[in-house]
Amino acid sequence: MLILASASKARRRLLNQLGIDFEVIVSQVDENRFKHSNVKSLVKELSIAKAQFVSSKILLEDEENSKFQAVLGCDSLFEFKGNVFGKPKDDQEAIQRWKLMSAKTGILHTGHCLLYRKTAEKNFLNCDFKGVIQEVISTKINFSELTHAEIEDYVRTKEPMNCAGCFALEGKGAFYIKSIEGCYSNVIGLSLPWLRNALAIAGIDFGFKKA
Repeated sequence: MLILASASKARRRLLNQLGIDFEVIVSQVDENRFKHSNVKSLVKELSIAKAQFVSSKILLEDEENSKFQAVLGCDSLFEFKGNVFGKPKDDQEAIQRWKLMSAKTGILHTGHCLLYRKTAEKNFLNCDFKGVIQEVISTKINFSELTHAEIEDYVRTKEPMNCAGCFALEGKGAFYIKSIEGCYSNVIGLSLPWLRNALAIAGIDFGFKKA
């Protein structure tokens, strides 16, 4: 079974759509401790830290968690003209960001880290998560030109308040996206092509749940 080390509802929805058997254990990593001028390096470090936190928790409670084969940690940040946009602190900040992003282009970076128990080892369910697969996937987002009224209407929905970059591609925010260049699901928070490849490398076949 896969563990998702994230409280993200969007990532949960992606895994549910696939029918992958998983559970959620939210990491307690303090993201404010991580400082890095390079956005890609920052999401990489955060994704690894989240996966490591949860894998350590599982090993401490091994009798109850021996069914878990892998832990998936992810972290997303939006880069706009060299600046990092996480979740906005209030409506005004969201409005100001959208004024800047209107008719412009930004990049959504998601760090992915899969820690897994190597099946080649004897009694692998009792061993550490020694396998590591990590990568940062980046997707360009080209925004439509928005009026001030459109920006205020969108922010009023509160959807931007829970998203890196102040938009949700899988929600109302899609209405204001002109185009994307790269992985669609990566913008939502988890690159499914990356996950498929990582699971194959790890030798893990979760299969699909029967309807």
